[in-house]
Amino acid sequence: MSKLARDHRNSDLAKIHLAKKQLAMSDEDYRDMLWTQGRVRSSKDLDHVGRANVLEYLKKIGFKTIAKPGGKRPRRPVPPADKLKLIRRIRAQLISLDRKPDTYADGIAKQMFGEQAPDFYEWCNHDQLHRLSAALGVQQRREGAATQ
Repeated sequence: MSKLARDHRNSDLAKIHLAKKQLAMSDEDYRDMLWTQGRVRSSKDLDHVGRANVLEYLKKIGFKTIAKPGGKRPRRPVPPADKLKLIRRIRAQLISLDRKPDTYADGIAKQMFGEQAPDFYEWCNHDQLHRLSAALGVQQRREGAATQ
């Protein structure tokens, strides 16, 4: 089973168990529901179609997924055209440094610029971006990473 399929399976099973708790189902009612919807006695034995059927049934009888407040992380900003070349250089440097995430550059910007640093390095001005790129260049030389 691929990682993606396993993640979907685990997510579906978590939703099923959350629905059981939210709807205050007894164990007996839960197992009977699994039998009528998926012909199994345990949710771990459900295939993809069975999990979909069970989730659809649970939604029909009142299960509602509740998103956590602030659960989604903010999206990376789209850089303006005049900064795009610098942003691409910084991203290439991050890739050469063992595929460091963009948040690594955000952290360096916070350290370098303190209170003046924006939340995302893409929001830095040209001077700050040049200084950030230079700092990543030093890091590349220190680690012996590719610079081309």
